[in-house]
Amino acid sequence: MKRLISPQDMRDGEARYFASANVPSIEVMERAAQALADVVSAEVPTGATLYFACGTGGNGGDGTACARLLRDQYNCRIFQPRPPKSPDAIENLRRAREKGIPVVECSEATALENPPCPDAWVDALFGTGLSRCPEGAERALIGRVNRDRARSARVYAADVPSGLNGATGRAYAACVQADHTVTFQYLKQGLVLADGLDCCGEIHVADVGFPEAPFGESDAVLFEPSDISACIPKRRRNLHKGDCGHLLIVAGSFGMAGAAAMCARGALRGGAGLVSLACPESIVPILQVLAPQAMCVPLPEQRGAICEAALPALERALAGKSAVVVGPGLSRRACPEILRAALESGLPAVIDADGLNLLSENRALRTLLNERHVLTPHPGEAARLIGQEALENPVAAARALSALGATALYKGASSVIATPSDPCAYVSVSGGCGMARGGCGDILSGLLGALLADRNRASSPCMTAACASELHGLAGARAQDKYGAHAMNAADVLEFLPEVFKAHVD
Repeated sequence: MKRLISPQDMRDGEARYFASANVPSIEVMERAAQALADVVSAEVPTGATLYFACGTGGNGGDGTACARLLRDQYNCRIFQPRPPKSPDAIENLRRAREKGIPVVECSEATALENPPCPDAWVDALFGTGLSRCPEGAERALIGRVNRDRARSARVYAADVPSGLNGATGRAYAACVQADHTVTFQYLKQGLVLADGLDCCGEIHVADVGFPEAPFGESDAVLFEPSDISACIPKRRRNLHKGDCGHLLIVAGSFGMAGAAAMCARGALRGGAGLVSLACPESIVPILQVLAPQAMCVPLPEQRGAICEAALPALERALAGKSAVVVGPGLSRRACPEILRAALESGLPAVIDADGLNLLSENRALRTLLNERHVLTPHPGEAARLIGQEALENPVAAARALSALGATALYKGASSVIATPSDPCAYVSVSGGCGMARGGCGDILSGLLGALLADRNRASSPCMTAACASELHGLAGARAQDKYGAHAMNAADVLEFLPEVFKAHVD
């Protein structure tokens, strides 16, 4: 796992370090500039033309220092919309001028149309502290950088692409599209969230010499494929299906049998020893064709959805199970008491889809939540639970969801997993845009349910959820590689789950 840091925590840690260490801040800036220069020089041939977009603060100082370090190898030119303000940036601009590097002071009126396209741009306009859309001369310069990239110039960003929020991953209307991002000391949260996945290109984390102590404990980490094997034990030879767990899936309604089937198939690929589907009796024949390895528990229904008369049969079905999933294809017509029965069963539980909608519409059920219950909302479902205003920052959104009392797996381009008892959130970035398909979430719920049901499981529900998210995304990425982002569908994710388990677990 790699540490992820918020811009505020990075600033606070830097301030503590410089207040206690006898190290000039410009010395650390020099190390950052050298790391940036190393990445540029590894790819751009000697003698090429390099343009540097440099802002007024420390990020701009990194850029001007980098230009000075590369001056003897390249034809360098600095573009700055405004004069630097920070002492270190002012000093580095003086050094760059002393080295003979041309400095173009470009205003919005001179919108950078005249200089020819360079071989590469180094973007050092804004650092991680940006919290609004760039305007004026800076916006014009960002536009020029992106136009030149479209004309084949390479773009290297210092710390974070200018125009990307370093905390939330939101790209403002004016945002640099980088081919490489060289971020300093720690991976910034916004680089692996939301639009950050599209704006950063290849990410390089450069050690610039800060010790760990001033930065305290991690409040978020990147969960990587190499972390999976530590959370899911290899299965022993002397094993029977009961050891692998019996998962009950409460799902489906008339017209949405497919969601229940995809969930069951995800659970079967996730290693559950036994899977039972508790569903409206009218869709049992469909499910026994779509997921023949799963057993069915037919339940009374009303208007195609599980009704209150099903409660006695559901409570019998919950007895003896290892875990339960509630929600895929359930419909909002389903009786909310079925969710209550699952939450009161004492079993680890995955609450997804219409299970989450029942939870948002019946607030009294929230008092039953605990950390063994995993909520798996996408942004729309999350907004109904915690409000739209809480969704700007995915890490903060996952924490707000976990504040309801449960473990939360907040789904998005990256998924964020949080739980009430652990101050550290886990971010899983595997996957691809081809997974933006109906049915993928149902597969994840079944997969997670199977991992929670495994009687040999040693990891917490939070870590199990992170594993499920990473496995699911890795399978989706392989499906996208084979079928392409446009043509793949959710069933293709199922195809590649065995390969992913073989590579990372078995």
